[in-house]
Amino acid sequence: MIGGQKGKLHMIKKEKQTSIKSSNILMNNKALFILLFLCICSAILSDAFLTGTNILNVIRQVSASAIVSVGFTCVIASGNFDLSVGYMLGMLGVIIALLSKTGMPFPAALLLGLLCGAVCGALNGFVGVQFKLPLFIVTLAIGQIFKGIDYLLSNTSPISRLPTAFKTIGSGYLGPIPIPIYVTLAVAIIVSVILNKTIFGRQLVAVGGNREAARTSGINVKWVTIRVYILMGICTAVGAIIMTGRANSAQPNAGHGMEMDAIAAVVIGGTPLSGGSGKVSGTIFGCLIVGVIANVLNLMGVDTNWQLIAKGLLIIFAVGLDVFTTAYITRSSKKVM
Repeated sequence: MIGGQKGKLHMIKKEKQTSIKSSNILMNNKALFILLFLCICSAILSDAFLTGTNILNVIRQVSASAIVSVGFTCVIASGNFDLSVGYMLGMLGVIIALLSKTGMPFPAALLLGLLCGAVCGALNGFVGVQFKLPLFIVTLAIGQIFKGIDYLLSNTSPISRLPTAFKTIGSGYLGPIPIPIYVTLAVAIIVSVILNKTIFGRQLVAVGGNREAARTSGINVKWVTIRVYILMGICTAVGAIIMTGRANSAQPNAGHGMEMDAIAAVVIGGTPLSGGSGKVSGTIFGCLIVGVIANVLNLMGVDTNWQLIAKGLLIIFAVGLDVFTTAYITRSSKKVM
């Protein structure tokens, strides 16, 4: 009799574990399921949505944002924030455009642009950790500095007549696929490897999970934080190159507000705002969600002001989903125990 009860309890526990495991899979891949749902709804609302040209256009349009968001994934996974990336992107686009117009070889201008991005990122991280200031506030303040430098260098006017190589990177094709898509995939793969397969990646996740425990275990938290922001700066520079090439000009206000898109994409993608884990593939899906919403609203002729409202609602939804998911997984783990 006792053996039968034990067997029944074991079966019930096993069924609960299976149910919770299925629910966790759904929660951990929520961005993919949301994207599929949005695509189905968009196809119903607009016949033009599922055309090959439109799909490629959506992916190309989110390329710069996706590259920035991939870097942002590491920042949030480390338990930090960066509100300077939009202004940094605009400034770096202007700097790279000006360098290319000096007669400097185009590859050298790109490399210097990436170096400038790394320096900007290092500045964010260094000021925060050296003076023990909240990086949320530091990046907000330094973002204003980037904005001022951006407008001073460009005289608040677009910089055009750029080398044709810029347009090739931003609007060219390699086979049937736009070049920005290849660049985005390359950056996503590299950052994913860094995050999941390197000591640095494990350290930044550990710092995001518990800063004091990471410090106690011998991790140099300050140096890890600075390196995270250097990576963010490099990703922002790559995004600036793509965006400048797509517009075939350096727009001083390019990227302004992009940090909001990045936050929405990263959180929807499964990286918790509290840090401690990061999911690059989820971030890419999150960026596509933002892009699909903007695209279908454009196809339907919705006013751009309403699109801003939709974006704000999406960010609220993303944060709410993050809170709900974290609470659900925590409750499920306690039930199994």
